[in-house]
Amino acid sequence: MQYTLIHRLLRMFLYLFVCIYVVWVGVVVEPDTMSYVGLSLITPPGYGTFLFVFRKLFGEAHYYYVIVFIQLILSFVSCLYLVKTIKKVFDLDYRLILLIEVMLLAPVVIPEYLTVNRIVTQGLAFPCFLMISSFLIQYLFLKSKRVIMMLLLSIFVGLLIRTQFFFILPVLFLILVYRGYVSKKIKQYLIPIVFVLLMPLLVSVTQKTFNYIVHDKYINISSTGLQVMIMPFFVADQSDYKIYENLKVQEYYKHMYSLAFERKLLDDFYKPVNDNVFHHFDYNFVNISYGIFSIEGRKFLMPSNPNSHEALIENDKMLMSMWLPLLFDNFWKCVDLFYKNVVNAFGGFYMIWLSLLLLISSLYIWIKRKEKIALLAFVFLLLTFSNVLLICIVQHSIGRYLIYHQWMLPVLFVLLLDLIIKPKKHIQIEDESF
Repeated sequence: MQYTLIHRLLRMFLYLFVCIYVVWVGVVVEPDTMSYVGLSLITPPGYGTFLFVFRKLFGEAHYYYVIVFIQLILSFVSCLYLVKTIKKVFDLDYRLILLIEVMLLAPVVIPEYLTVNRIVTQGLAFPCFLMISSFLIQYLFLKSKRVIMMLLLSIFVGLLIRTQFFFILPVLFLILVYRGYVSKKIKQYLIPIVFVLLMPLLVSVTQKTFNYIVHDKYINISSTGLQVMIMPFFVADQSDYKIYENLKVQEYYKHMYSLAFERKLLDDFYKPVNDNVFHHFDYNFVNISYGIFSIEGRKFLMPSNPNSHEALIENDKMLMSMWLPLLFDNFWKCVDLFYKNVVNAFGGFYMIWLSLLLLISSLYIWIKRKEKIALLAFVFLLLTFSNVLLICIVQHSIGRYLIYHQWMLPVLFVLLLDLIIKPKKHIQIEDESF
């Protein structure tokens, strides 16, 4: 399909606008940036290593600007590759390509995200996820043995950059198992299935090895305790220290609770008239995780050296030992807060049911008519639900965790427009292609 001159000029203007905007905004350093620069124990190794390499190559004074430039190039390359993949699979009308590119590049210019300018993991993670999506689409619709290797490798790299990408593994596992079952050739899919199942272990061992080389600590904590403890602690009561038998754990809980209560961070202090409990939880998430558990927890356990690796490790062990008993003791409160977290992630109660309806409808249409767009919609919506559920278990549902799936529904809508524009050219897929 030949592009028109106007279309080419519009695409050039889009990419030029993004470049100018990125240069205008400049480097944005976040509170988390120094954790990656310092190759902290609590961060995955991928982004920190990326920063370390360019710091050594270009020096302390200028390497941030190089990082922004590299992240911009990677965003452009991943966007173009995904658009090329979609166009190839769906024979996309050239007039709609620009719409998809606008959606994929939106996180680069939206002030809430600024994925290129910010010196945090999104700079690598977002383009990496676009590449993962490209390989996944190719694996679903194009017959290529090489694609599954590229898909698995890109997911592994993505997990070393951002462990949130674990949400991809259940969906990929279902796809592989289904393909093996339908084709009656389960042995051909056994190696990738096993690799997917072992992926968490491989990532953990890689991170432990990295921490051993850099810090002489063969451990993988990645803020695990800080994350999982927030929700049950937020809804807990002052007397919940009694559920622990260990006296040190009891004292730790009482001290942390008294600080959080004094600072009005818990669910007792939300205002039901002008607020809801989730907004209070969302607003105070960092104040609890970093301000209470991280800073005060390390001071409580190792007052002589709270900034040491030993303090980080001891604090994580303490929190991991506490969260399950506290979760079970406040189970229904946690379920209610988890639900409100999910509602916020989807953008409202009705959006959850709309997404669920689209998920079921797309599966039904694919089974009945073998429409390519129906299969893609089903897989994309599975990824959306998987991502949201994982986030809401361990985090508050803020935008930077959701950018990895927010472009999916708009892209599906564009593909639906493509069907309307040229319905006669639409091709159905055969069973064995999935």
